[in-house]
Amino acid sequence: MTTAPKKKKRAKPIPRVSVQRAASLKRVLAATILENTSDTAFAFYFNHREGVANRGCCGYTGAEIARGGLDFLVSITTPDMRKRLQQAVEYLQASGERVINLPLEIIPKHASHLRRHVLAMLSPLFDGRQRVVGLQGVYRDDTEFQATERALKDSESRFMDVVESAHDLVWAQDLEGHWTYLNSAAKSIYGSQPDELIGKPFGDFVHPDCLENDLLVFEQLLRGKEVMHHETVHLRADGTQRIMSFNAKPRMDRNWNIIGTMGTARDITEQKEHQRQLEHFANYDALTGIYNRHHFQEELERAVAHIGRGPLHSGLLYIDLDNFKYINDIVGHAAGDKLLVEISVLLRDRLRHGDVLARFGGDEFTVLLQEVDPERLRIAAESYCRLLADQSFTYESKTFNLSASIGAALLSDHESTPGDFLGHADMACTLAKSRGRNQFHVYDPSDESKAIMVADVGWAGRIRQAIERDEFTLFYQPIVQVSDRTTMHHEALLRLRSGQKGDELIGPGAFLPAAERFGLMQAIDQWVITRVIAQAGELIRNGAGQHFAINLSGKAFEYRTLLPLISRKLHEHSVPPSFLTFEITEQEAISHFLDAKVFITELKALGCQFALDDFGSGFSSYSYLKALPVDFLKIDGSFVRNLASDAVDQALVKSMNEVAHALGKKTIAEFVEDERTLTMLREFGVDYAQGYHLGRPAPTFVASEAA
Repeated sequence: MTTAPKKKKRAKPIPRVSVQRAASLKRVLAATILENTSDTAFAFYFNHREGVANRGCCGYTGAEIARGGLDFLVSITTPDMRKRLQQAVEYLQASGERVINLPLEIIPKHASHLRRHVLAMLSPLFDGRQRVVGLQGVYRDDTEFQATERALKDSESRFMDVVESAHDLVWAQDLEGHWTYLNSAAKSIYGSQPDELIGKPFGDFVHPDCLENDLLVFEQLLRGKEVMHHETVHLRADGTQRIMSFNAKPRMDRNWNIIGTMGTARDITEQKEHQRQLEHFANYDALTGIYNRHHFQEELERAVAHIGRGPLHSGLLYIDLDNFKYINDIVGHAAGDKLLVEISVLLRDRLRHGDVLARFGGDEFTVLLQEVDPERLRIAAESYCRLLADQSFTYESKTFNLSASIGAALLSDHESTPGDFLGHADMACTLAKSRGRNQFHVYDPSDESKAIMVADVGWAGRIRQAIERDEFTLFYQPIVQVSDRTTMHHEALLRLRSGQKGDELIGPGAFLPAAERFGLMQAIDQWVITRVIAQAGELIRNGAGQHFAINLSGKAFEYRTLLPLISRKLHEHSVPPSFLTFEITEQEAISHFLDAKVFITELKALGCQFALDDFGSGFSSYSYLKALPVDFLKIDGSFVRNLASDAVDQALVKSMNEVAHALGKKTIAEFVEDERTLTMLREFGVDYAQGYHLGRPAPTFVASEAA
């Protein structure tokens, strides 16, 4: 039985109204597109002049283009581009193919001296028999686009110029870690031209000790992690090492796939060396090479923190050379330096394992002894005393016998601070000196010196209380210009309020020695700096800005936090750094010469000024003065007090002033007590003066007045 084939269903005809609606929608869509595009669309028949255009171009209206037709488009094209347009139309007419992205230049209607750049896209118009009877096209004005493109190219060129001239290394690597780009800094870092390094793996340039860590960092980069300030060691072509700091991130393609790494790198070898030197200076004495006061105090703090953790204790020796000043005065500062170096070697050779030796001051040394009891401490003090007494020092055929006074203290009291123990050892050393020198004394709270020690310990407590309760105050003494007596700035002078009502004032000479012995000078320096800068900021806000001079203690070089404190307070109170001049004595600056030079340089880098106080008192100043970057020299008052009547003082002050001016530094004379002295200083050309004749220290400011 045969099954009759199924009849195919005839597609239902689309209603005529639907076709009309679709055509209407297409016309609406086309009209909308033409209306909203910024391009100029047009169409022309070859045998008719007129055509249609949706909008104008280059200052010509759409109507002008439509009326003018193809001939009009040709006429507004620049002469050197006109032939290109005519050839394109002829090709289109003959071949029936589109001409796309045809660059042309148009003469604008209202600025014929300028040119507009357009991009033409031309298509043929066909009749019913597929003959080309006209053309349709779009003109896109891309003048601004081309200008932007040129600007981007110029910007890229400038950027590459900057990259190539940069001191930092700019680099890129592929997924295998081979260099794909290096700027010209590669020459100075690696000793080879960039093109000699391209294609080589970066691992070839890494120091073997750093290679494993660098490869781990590279793997992190390929996993999408950015790396900042990664330090490593790379090798130059000659094998020398360079310390490098890398900033790196993954390199992506347009689809955000990682295709390598890129970044910058800085050669920080010199910076690290400078940092190492600063760290060395921070912990070691520049002259002798042994530990300095700062490092010793850190070691002492650690020893105090361990009190009671074992049957034995640490011990402290405070060694003061008996005749150092005499040797220094007789044969000069160079001899004193040589003696200190020799003593350092001698003491260092006596140390046991674990003991710590430091140069604590000018001719003062300290030793931290490990694991001693009272008897071992006494034996150690005696042996060090005998060691030095057995020595002699020869310089330029002069021989001197040596000896030292030594104070010892056992670190056994849980209640005492490192400053207390230093005070105990210092006072024991003072007692040893009082017994004729070349002696040692072990601190004992119950011995006959207890009253003296308690008095100083009392001062230490009083100072701590004054800091906590804000019982210090500042007086200000004007420093005036000698030529016209106008006030240059005010020196801030510390006082301690006392009495039940706080109406009694104690001068610094009474409490600063105890503050130095008990390690309280840093707190005092910080209090003064904070208070003066706050006072300066308040005056500036009130429209009465004043310049101030601040005295720093001899320990200022040892405080790592001092410079950051000054910078922070200046910013906090909006005080220009030039409003502050810091002072330190000549003796302290020379005793800590290298530390002083670094400290003064960094302080001046903030914008502050610096003065060397008590200049001339040591008679060893001129050989060091050249290297200290100070702004002012304060001539010691001992040469100024009797200046009017003492011919020797006159000669010395005149000489100091001339040398200072020859080195480009200003001078300040202290202790000016009468008009005759001021007149003589003016004749000598001294720049500034200070003293009771010009203004006594007062809690308020002396107004600037011209003579």
